[in-house]
Amino acid sequence: LKPPKGRKLALRRPSSRSGRGCEHRAAMGDNEGDAPQDSVPLTQASMQQLNTVKQQLEGEIKSLLQNNEALRDAEGRFQHSWDALNSLIPENEGKHILVPITSSLYIDAKMKDNDKVMVDVGTGYYIEMSVDKAKNFCNKRTKMLADNATKVEKMLKEKRKYYEMVTQTMQMKYDVMQQNMEKQKAGK
Repeated sequence: LKPPKGRKLALRRPSSRSGRGCEHRAAMGDNEGDAPQDSVPLTQASMQQLNTVKQQLEGEIKSLLQNNEALRDAEGRFQHSWDALNSLIPENEGKHILVPITSSLYIDAKMKDNDKVMVDVGTGYYIEMSVDKAKNFCNKRTKMLADNATKVEKMLKEKRKYYEMVTQTMQMKYDVMQQNMEKQKAGK
């Protein structure tokens, strides 16, 4: 597995100024000479450095997966709200509906005054809006959440590539160590 075309993957050496003595990060440069000056190519990194980066990438991947899931859940809620707003038409006024109190508890109600809704705009604030404005609000939020989720998915893809590269480099180094040990045993 190779870095994206025209890019070089290397480890950043820990900065003595950062106060974090054992932190290593994967660093990308656009060209061979663009990697940060304080970086170490993956093949020259120690197993301990590679393991540190691998653990760091695992944490970042887990965090990105959680963020993506939260964004997609929120996107789904706004899409569901938009779908519900489509049922608020004059022909449905006065009809019986079931209103959810919890996820499994409903009350029977009659639809009344279906041209205005209360919209949760975040942090506990609700604003009364017309159905059309509420639909527009839901559409904008759905698009924003989908765009952000797409960005997170792109970052996740990159992190997974880096993780795979680190894992393969570790396996390659382990194989070389095994071969050297076998040579030493055979030479005795």
